[in-house]
Amino acid sequence: MPLMAGAATLRVEGERAWLTADGTSLSKVLRLFEQRGVKVLIDPSLEMGRVTGDWENTKVERLVAQLASPNSYLLEWNRIDSPLGTFDQLSSIRIFSDGNAAATRPLSSKGKVLDVVTGTNGVQYIRGEIMVGFDEGSTIKDLNALLKKLNGTVVEVIDPPGIYRIRLNEGMNVEDAMTIAATHDGVKAAEPNLAFPVNRSESIPITGSGAGMNLNLLPGETAVAIFDSGLDSKYSDLNIIRGTYNAIDPSAEMSDPSGHGTLVALIASGAITPIGEDASEIGVPVLAVRVFDENGMTSSDTIMRAIEYAVNSGIDIINISFGTYEDIGFLESAINYAADQGIKIFVASGNDGLAISANPAASPATISVGANNPDGSVAVYSNTGSTVDSYEKGTVEYDGKQHRGTSFASPYAARKAALGL
Repeated sequence: MPLMAGAATLRVEGERAWLTADGTSLSKVLRLFEQRGVKVLIDPSLEMGRVTGDWENTKVERLVAQLASPNSYLLEWNRIDSPLGTFDQLSSIRIFSDGNAAATRPLSSKGKVLDVVTGTNGVQYIRGEIMVGFDEGSTIKDLNALLKKLNGTVVEVIDPPGIYRIRLNEGMNVEDAMTIAATHDGVKAAEPNLAFPVNRSESIPITGSGAGMNLNLLPGETAVAIFDSGLDSKYSDLNIIRGTYNAIDPSAEMSDPSGHGTLVALIASGAITPIGEDASEIGVPVLAVRVFDENGMTSSDTIMRAIEYAVNSGIDIINISFGTYEDIGFLESAINYAADQGIKIFVASGNDGLAISANPAASPATISVGANNPDGSVAVYSNTGSTVDSYEKGTVEYDGKQHRGTSFASPYAARKAALGL
């Protein structure tokens, strides 16, 4: 079918590209590259014209040269070692007037927000993306044949567990792509890039400014990675903060739009103690990892990227505060991998008062943590049941409010484990 005026489709496969555009603005074409994991930087003083034409199996460099003309450009590549073999992946495009490369700025400066949609079965996932795992013995040829069928582009390879994240072109929906992938030779499993919400906690205004924080802690030795909404920059220089990583957008600075991750990190470190527990003088170093966007959503690839980063950082303990009652698919494989490396993974059981843990807390590879009240009784909001492994107090005071939830019990359990308690 002919494209609507202004529309465009793009596929990138290694050093080759396929582009069809019909009066499409150059900025929109370049954003198609961004959607495929390419960082695009451009001199803001340049005039952005429109693109019309068909490029079939064209070298990426030739395509970008024509798009950038009469201006200059630079390309950067990454060599990806994947389970199916090694291939080159375009990592960045820079377009600028002659001699003015330093003037380039990111094409899209706004913070990344996940494009979450709800399928016909009620499952949430990232629009236009699927995750594919291949059988042992499969090759790059099997991957390229699938990409041709899907008219798709490999955006990322997460290894382990050896999952290929594929971006689909407009016109190919996730459900159809799943059907094609499931019957393709060499494919072991395929699923949407699932989306998950942060566990919602309760905040109640109280009189006064809260119990305050203990910021004079002596750091211990075992670090805890906090997978959450990020960290307020005003705490980044504390000696109990080992480092930060933005898994939502690794090129962006760390931030915390909701404050939830900051509170969880401060609990794990010991700077804030749940009501009913004694404050400690020993701090636990924290690696703050942002996995939620501004809308409180995360995805399979984001959590997998965070796990990979934590494993490579020598982390022994991870704390996670999200839950779903849907199957988590490939994400469970990544969690199992981390557990096999000896990492203890503490997960909030959920705040729905059910007799079962949400996923991934329900996984045997994780430690599901429910919440107690300050007096030690089980909180009415806490998920319970045989899949809950432990309970910790889940009420804290911070910034003039009282906060309650398994999201705050879980980092306290992770903290105790780091201290050997």
